[in-house]
Amino acid sequence: MKIRKLNRGFPAIRIILAFLLLILCVYPVFYVFMSSVKTTADFQQQKPYELPSEITFANYQKIIEQGRILTYFRNSIIITLFTVIFILLLSSLAGFGLSKLEFKGNRFLRGYFNLGLMLPIQVSLIPLFYIFSKIGLLDTYPAVIIPQVAFGLAFSIQLFYSFYKFLPNDVIESGIIDGCTPMQVFRKIVVPMSQNTFLTVATMQGVFCWNEFITTYTMTKSVGMKTVTLGLNDFVGTMGLTDWGATFAMIILTILPTLILYFFTNKHMVSGIAAGSVKG
Repeated sequence: MKIRKLNRGFPAIRIILAFLLLILCVYPVFYVFMSSVKTTADFQQQKPYELPSEITFANYQKIIEQGRILTYFRNSIIITLFTVIFILLLSSLAGFGLSKLEFKGNRFLRGYFNLGLMLPIQVSLIPLFYIFSKIGLLDTYPAVIIPQVAFGLAFSIQLFYSFYKFLPNDVIESGIIDGCTPMQVFRKIVVPMSQNTFLTVATMQGVFCWNEFITTYTMTKSVGMKTVTLGLNDFVGTMGLTDWGATFAMIILTILPTLILYFFTNKHMVSGIAAGSVKG
């Protein structure tokens, strides 16, 4: 009887925990949005957690009219798009080669790529800044894209490797027997079978790249090269005085693309991670 009562209580506990987790995830976004529609008087007179006395979208109008938000979004889209494309191309080919091609130094090369998982991008910023300044790459798209591609490869290669390692060799051999070259097998057979892994890598690296701050801040200096994350500094005035309404509105516009991307790719992303981690 006690066991039955305990089992009946578990669903209720799970529901409560799920509801609490939902609040923890949703509340920060709700707080930022409600702050973005507050007036200046609300920030001065109300407590931070209070709801706005009146809802106004003047802050959004302000950042669109006075800011350079279109330039920032253009730069973020270009950097994110090219970074993700290069990471997908290089990591998928490397993962396929390391998992399916037998050659001398395969294990060493795989271990070399795995070393990248232990190195944060911050440790290389000063050397890269010096090198890029000498070759004239500072304040350009490649100066921001190259480091993010290099440090995004380690995790992406490991994810592709884990998936391809347990891809049946019979499928690849049948393509070779039918007259396909290794590249044709990869393009026509392997890639369609690994769509979830591609979407997983694209989503994760895209979100990381979109929200990236320190690399862009280090490698760029002109206003025309700022991204949306750097654009938040536009509303910090002299002596640290911050226009909080415009700042919160800018944050909402900054996180909106990543929320939409994750919403539409969440199912494929979970499947891709499960396929790589469980099989690996």
